Formats: sequence, C-alpha cells, structure tokens
Amino acid sequence: MKSKEDYPTQTHHRLNGLRLLLLAILVGSLVALAGQALLHLIHGIAALVFQPPSGSWVWLLAPVAGAALIGLISRLAKVDVSGHGIPEAMQGVIANQSRIRLKTAILKPLCTAICIGTGGPFGVEGPIIATGGAVGSLLGQCIPHSPAQRKILLGAGAAAGMTAMFGTPLAGVLLAVELLLFEFRARSLLPVSMAAATAMFMRGLTHEPFPMLPVSFPMAPDPLIGFASLLVGGVSGLVAVGMTEALHGLESLYEKLPFSNMGRLLLGGLSVGLIGWIDPRTLGPGYANMQNMLHTEIAATALGTLMVLKFASWSLSLASGTAGGTLAPVMTVGGAMGSLAGLAIQHIPGFESLPIGLMALVGMASVFAGMSRALLASVAFAFEATQSSGTFGPLLLGCAIAICVSRLLMRHSIMTEKMAKQGIHVPEAMQPDILEYLLVKDVMNAKPVTLLESAQLDETIQACSDQHSDSYWQKTRLIPIVDEDNRLKAILTRNEILSMLRSGSSGKGIKALHVANPAVISIHNDSTLAQAADLMLLHDVAQLPVITNDGRKTLLGVISRKELLQARQITQQHEFPQPGILAALRQSK
Repeated sequence: MKSKEDYPTQTHHRLNGLRLLLLAILVGSLVALAGQALLHLIHGIAALVFQPPSGSWVWLLAPVAGAALIGLISRLAKVDVSGHGIPEAMQGVIANQSRIRLKTAILKPLCTAICIGTGGPFGVEGPIIATGGAVGSLLGQCIPHSPAQRKILLGAGAAAGMTAMFGTPLAGVLLAVELLLFEFRARSLLPVSMAAATAMFMRGLTHEPFPMLPVSFPMAPDPLIGFASLLVGGVSGLVAVGMTEALHGLESLYEKLPFSNMGRLLLGGLSVGLIGWIDPRTLGPGYANMQNMLHTEIAATALGTLMVLKFASWSLSLASGTAGGTLAPVMTVGGAMGSLAGLAIQHIPGFESLPIGLMALVGMASVFAGMSRALLASVAFAFEATQSSGTFGPLLLGCAIAICVSRLLMRHSIMTEKMAKQGIHVPEAMQPDILEYLLVKDVMNAKPVTLLESAQLDETIQACSDQHSDSYWQKTRLIPIVDEDNRLKAILTRNEILSMLRSGSSGKGIKALHVANPAVISIHNDSTLAQAADLMLLHDVAQLPVITNDGRKTLLGVISRKELLQARQITQQHEFPQPGILAALRQSK
C-alpha cells in the first residue's frame, strides 16, 4: 500500500534547497565579477571617447558612432539587444521557462557599455540585472534543474547584479521578488539573499564607493514632511504615467518611420548627441546630477532644463531600440521634479524649512516606483543608496501614492507593457496559494461510501445499475475497502465496477477484496491540499482515500478534485464584504 511517503520526500526537497544555496553563492560571485568588468569597460570606452582635449563636437558625434556600432553588432550576431533589461528578464521567466540565451547574455551588456560609454543617457542597472539573470539561467540550464529552480537562480543572478552595481543587497532581493519571482517564500528568498550577499562581499574587494549617494537628513520626520511627501508622491505618479506613455508613443512612432533598425538607432544616437551638445549634463548615467540634487539647492531653471532634456534624451534613445537601464535616467528626472516640487512647497506658510534634498530623494524613488510598481524595492534602493534612516517614512508615503496614481491612470507598467501587447500575462500580486495552508481534513468528504473486505459485490453492482452507473460514478470514482476496525485495505475503482457490469456479471459470490486494487494511493488527514493535488496529478487519479497519520491507516474520508475547487471558493468568500457592527446593531433592534 503506497502513501505520500513513497514519493518525493522532505529530505529530497532539503537536498535540492542546499544545492540551490551553493549554486546561488556561485552565481553571486560570477555576477559580481561580470559587473565589475562591465563598469571597467564603460569607463574605458568613456575615457577613450571623451579624453581631453575633446570638444563639443565629440558630444554630438560620439552617441551616433555608438549607436552605429550597436546596430552593427545586432545585425551581425542576429540578436535583439534592445530594451532596458528588466522586462527582458521578466519575459524570460514568464514566457521562456527562465531560459535566456548565451548570446544575449554576452552581447547585451557589451552593447550597453558601448551605449553608455559613448554618452548614452542610461544606467547600468537594467543590463546587469539581465546579465545576472542570464548567468543564473545558464547555470540552471547546464546543471539539470526544474523550471522553478531555474527561475530562482535567474532571480538570484538579477539580485546579485543590482547589488554589484550599487551596493544595495536588500533592494536587489526585493526587486527580484517583486518583478521576477512573484513569490515570497523561503525556497526562493534564501538563495536570492545568498547571491546578493555574496555579490556585496565581492564588491567590497574592489573598493567601490559605499554608500552610492551618501547624504544625511538630520531633521526628524514630522507631519509637515509627511504632507510634502504625499504631494511629491502624487506628482511623481503623474510624471511616471506621462513618461511611460510618452515612451510607448515614441516606440510606436519609430516603428512607423521608413527606416531600418540601423536607421532608427542612428536617429536615436543623433538625438542624444544634439541634446548633449545643448546640455552635457544629460550625457551618461548622471549619478553626479543626483548627488548635486541631494546635497545642494539648484536653481529652478537649471532643474527644469535638466528634467526636460534628460527625459527627451532617454526616451528618444531607448525608443529607437538601443540598450540601456532606466533606473538612473528615471531617478534623475524624478529628483529634478522632486526638487522643483519642494521649492514650490516652500512657498506655503510653515514649510519654509522643508529640506529640498529630501524631496529630491522622494521624487527619485517615487517616479521609479510609479513606473515599475516595485514599491519595496524602490524604497529600499533609496535608503541603501543614501544610508539615511530618516528617509523611510517619506519614501514609503511618496512611493505608495505614486503607485496608486499609476494604477489609477495606467493599466500596465513600463516593465509589462510590451509583454501585455504580446498576450503574455504578468502576475500583479503575490498571493499565498490557499492549497498550501488548508489541510485535507478541512475539506474532505468525511462520510464516503465504503465496503467491508468480506462484503460481496452483487449489492454494489445492483446499486450502480439502478442508479445509472455512468452518472453515479461521475461522483464516486472509488470505494474504499476497509476491515472491521475501519482500516484501509484496498480500493474498488469505477472502471472495475463498470467492467463487471458490461460483462454481465452479477458479482454474487465475489468478495470485494478479491477484485479491488491493493496498491492504494492515499494521503494523511494532516497533509495540505497542495500535497493532495500533487498526488492526484502524479498518479492521474481523481480521488484519494484519507487516512490517519498514526500508522494504523484508519480511513477518515475521501478527497476529490471537487474539494480542491471548493478551496478556491473559500478564497472568493474572503473577498466579499460583510455587514459591519452598526448594521448588526440595527438588525438586532
């Protein structure tokens, strides 16, 4: 007689978990090295292109040359390197069973380095997240893994990539959870955390600056700062919607132009060059611009110019099909907007001492949150990048309001719009699987039809015949055979009864136990519905006898697919509103 112990055991799962942890450490180490190589490549290209005494003509032509080289690589290698990294990693998880091609893993960061090194207005975070995810995915493809385990390794690589770049391990883990894994449980959190922590330690060996944007806001959060954060968050949500819609509109416009992919890339590079010639602050990632906004008060005209031109450079270039990350340009635009909003709020009586740098930080995080809808990752990144604990409250308020506005005005985020157009569904929430925490005993049929092992089959066959056997057995696919102490001995299946009916047998003189199947697939009453569903799928059965977990195998009931569906009904019932206390009091009167 078989039970759930005869199938994948907890020990087997623990060994798999240990293997994932060890591989996650390896992924974190490899991605940290890849991140450092990418940074050195970017700095090397930038030093070569913009070395003194380069004039303003270099600002104009370098982005065009970079775009031409990216187009040439894409054409010769026949690989699509466009996009800002995170959506491509998400699509790999959702649509490709967490598989990312080796060619993409190598060429996308190379093209990103060329783009940023020649003045592209992007950050390195998106491509290194995609590269880190590719490292995890490729490792999961080389060593036999399930798609679920490969997804965890991909998420581990993405978290390690973000950590290697910015020294923000918590933000890296949360970004992987919110945008790639769509689950919040130990089997995925532990490997992803190990990879991020490993990348953080590896980063320390290279003496990268930590924190990335050091700043201190000594003023304790108070209601005035909270109110200002709400205002900045609301405006950030509107800006996030506007930036996303404008980018998608430009992408559609580029597709309508009578140009090849190379022509679009050159047009995007020329746009970056022209805008950079007007305002060199728009070239490159712009981390220095963010530092200045956090530490010094910049004139409103300079902030407005930077915000508009940086957005124009980023959107025109990204829409043309080049490669580059969105976090740095989006935070630059958000920081300028937050500073402008803070300057405007200072004119309200009582807000004269409002810290503009704090409003700039809230704007940076809130605009990114509104565009990506990654609330926790946005807050964690802004905190870890500044190491200023007083920012938590304002950041939470601003990012939450920005996401509310974004959800009200925009159906899909910048991360999911392309996949939605391709008909790929992206999960919007991390909900617990109700099958994981409801037990079999909560929903089983506790009064099943049973037969004693000494019973003859003639009465059972007659009952089936009288009750139109086919429709009767749609509900009862098995009858447990038990002894006098109600201990499970065997099962009599629907097919066995129908076979006897078709052969014309009356069943008289035939004991149920003689024709029953002694190889019983059963489940314990304290097992979860998820375990019951797994057994049903594994053995292609519709019902399972439920027995005690004390070794006696006493029959307690039967569980079928119908009961599993009833669990879903419980979830739906939790969503229906219930009458409040006042309504109950009125009814009692």
